[in-house]
Amino acid sequence: MEWTPESAYEKFQGIYTDKVMQEEKRRVFKQVYNHLYRHLDDLQANNGLKEEVEKKLQFFKEYTFMPGDNVFQAMRHVFLQARGERKRDPQADEMHLNRIYRALFQPAALKNPVIPDSFWETPLGVACLVTEKGIEAAYPILDEIVEAEQM
Repeated sequence: MEWTPESAYEKFQGIYTDKVMQEEKRRVFKQVYNHLYRHLDDLQANNGLKEEVEKKLQFFKEYTFMPGDNVFQAMRHVFLQARGERKRDPQADEMHLNRIYRALFQPAALKNPVIPDSFWETPLGVACLVTEKGIEAAYPILDEIVEAEQM
């Protein structure tokens, strides 16, 4: 298919529904939450979170919303970017991408995240690709999606 930015954004609007975005937020929350607990265990502080904090975290997991400037807001930013509902802002884009990459892929002893190739096949990975490199970078992915839909 011959893609234009407008047709690509329209396709992503159909793909990145609120439900898909919430499922991705829950998946990421689970990863970050498990990572946090592994590190608390490493520090022998696995009971380090107060009950009040535990309740808040469960609330955030259920409703996929966390107030403030955080990884959920960064995810929202890149999804809206992929849907064409947010103007490009290189400085804000970079800040949000770095927050996502750091939260998911930066080991404690490294300065830079190590992003696995499989990430770029996830909904969040594709949204990050669009935010980082522009909608044109996703044309081959959209071709694969259309081809899969036709089968």
